[in-house]
Amino acid sequence: MAPPRLFPSNEELSKKDDDHKPGAKGPMVWKTTQRAVTHLHIRVVKRVALGAIILVAFYLFFLNMPTDLKPPRQRPNYLHSGDTAHKGHESNPPPPSAGQDASSVKGYIDGNRIPEERTFEGPIKFYELATTLHEVAVKTSGSNVFNRNIVFAASSLSSASILLPLACEMSSQNRNYVHFALMGRDDISIDILKDVNRVTTECKIIFHDARPDLGPVSTDFRMRVSVSAGFGHVHKFIHPQATIIDSSGEEDDFFILGLKHRAGILGSTIIELPGNAEQNMLWLTMLDSASLNAWNRARIDMLVHAPTESSGSLIRLLNSLKKADLFSSAPPRLIIELPNDVDETTKRYLENFQWPPKSDSNTGSLLSIHHRIPQKVLSPEENSVRFLESFWPADSLGSHILVLSPRVELSPLFFHYLKYNILEYKFSANKYEADNLLGISLDVPAKFLDDKIPFIPPKSENSDYGKTPNLSPYLWQAPNSNAALIFGDKWVELHDFVSRTLASQHKSSASTASAKTVSKSYPSWLEHVLQLSRVRGYFTLYPSLKNLDSLATLHNELYQPPEEYKDDLYSEDPTSELMANPAKYKSLAKSEVPLATKSLLKTLPRNGVLPKISEMPMLTWDGETTDLKGLMGSATLRATIFRQEVGVCPAGAKVKDQRPGMTDDLFCQEIVA
Repeated sequence: MAPPRLFPSNEELSKKDDDHKPGAKGPMVWKTTQRAVTHLHIRVVKRVALGAIILVAFYLFFLNMPTDLKPPRQRPNYLHSGDTAHKGHESNPPPPSAGQDASSVKGYIDGNRIPEERTFEGPIKFYELATTLHEVAVKTSGSNVFNRNIVFAASSLSSASILLPLACEMSSQNRNYVHFALMGRDDISIDILKDVNRVTTECKIIFHDARPDLGPVSTDFRMRVSVSAGFGHVHKFIHPQATIIDSSGEEDDFFILGLKHRAGILGSTIIELPGNAEQNMLWLTMLDSASLNAWNRARIDMLVHAPTESSGSLIRLLNSLKKADLFSSAPPRLIIELPNDVDETTKRYLENFQWPPKSDSNTGSLLSIHHRIPQKVLSPEENSVRFLESFWPADSLGSHILVLSPRVELSPLFFHYLKYNILEYKFSANKYEADNLLGISLDVPAKFLDDKIPFIPPKSENSDYGKTPNLSPYLWQAPNSNAALIFGDKWVELHDFVSRTLASQHKSSASTASAKTVSKSYPSWLEHVLQLSRVRGYFTLYPSLKNLDSLATLHNELYQPPEEYKDDLYSEDPTSELMANPAKYKSLAKSEVPLATKSLLKTLPRNGVLPKISEMPMLTWDGETTDLKGLMGSATLRATIFRQEVGVCPAGAKVKDQRPGMTDDLFCQEIVA
């Protein structure tokens, strides 16, 4: 039976009127109609309720819409410098094309880029690295622990643009095999990287793509692990003698942390370059792999002996040290030896003096101040002992001492010059030529050690110096006390030499030991350095700079003679109250010279290329031109005389073999019993 309908059909409309009158059938019709109305009401209510539920659901969904839904992955887009992000349906600009000027690299890197979620932490794969490492491993002797391989490494494209010109310059020197490893997350191709930075085939750089798969979407932790693992592969196949990175602040943290961690485990040398490296650090590109390997081993300490009433001179020296460009090298330790009587001006200055300057280093204080106890005037012997006891090298081959007079003022480039020369002459593959090199002077002397005869630097016969032969550095057997570095191994030997010499003086009246060759206007310890140089055939390297610039200049207006000779000099010339008579002491007549402030390579002759020892002019202590063979011949004769007169050795006694750091071959055993 069909259910009753709410509205009757047309057939019902045609029924007679009496069918609708109340009667026996009336109640049934009414009930049927009532049920239909009730059913309709329920259906309407259900629909309204369902609609309300749907509306509430949509409201709650939009109110609590999730924010971590990932957009579809898109390839990274680089914009050129000066471009803006394209809007709407506009297409993105292409990456830099071949031959684009390198100055636009920063814009290429820093332009707006479609962000990608960096959440991937899966296994790391290097799809491009194995090929290049295998290709060059044999060609560059990569399996050997010692080789000629140097690596420049970067993750940031900004850092790559800083390092690539330096890498190209180093490669052009033909002293090293130069590699470049890209270890970041950017997916720029190596070819485009080279084009943008104008790296041509003439650069001869060996590129390694050490980027992991899925770098753009990798977490920083995965990238850090990738850098560490990638550098491990590089080290295994080519054993770089040094890895050079950018420390200007452009690099990614994950790269710095990952590389340093793995390098520390492997014991590999890391060289961090400052932001101005392309202008001021080009001398680094001229060093060979052996020198660069010793970058962190070569250290310098500085020693200043301050006389009484020397506040003006000392403060001027310390202010010049604060202006020095220490680049990113380990800053030197500074040792200041104060007299018993220290003036108030010096005390107040030292209370606030910080070394190294806070802005230059995070290593903490490297300042040591020693205050003398004895009030009496020191004798020449006591002063020599005090001087030598002020420093001792923990590593005799890597630690060196720069001795400074308070009268000196230094160029901001002095640290560059010293580090460059130390690495070249003490650690390079040609270091054997510098076995007899005692140290490096920053001061160019104006007189001989007798302080009477003016000194004129020798001329170079080497044609490489062209029309300015006087610009050659030279080797002189005479040491320097104003501003000179003494190598650690030679300092150890000097220490032993003075110890044995003083013991000999106490036991005999040795004429050679007591003879005074050096003027009393110089400190007493310089006499011992000269004696050692003469018996060993040692010499000191003196600089020669362009444009009459200097690495150090002397101020003589506040000159004070050495404490141990002050009474002697005053008795010789009681009319000279300050002991500063230029007519008598030629060293005081030297005029002040301008200090070098340009980059080191623009200051040195031959475009900064350091000459070999055999190429430089060489002088004996008294100014005679000689060569290494002649110098060693004179040293042999001098040593024979010294053994007899100071070492108290009988004529014809067998000479003991010379040992590193020792001078016992110059003395007979009973002298030091």
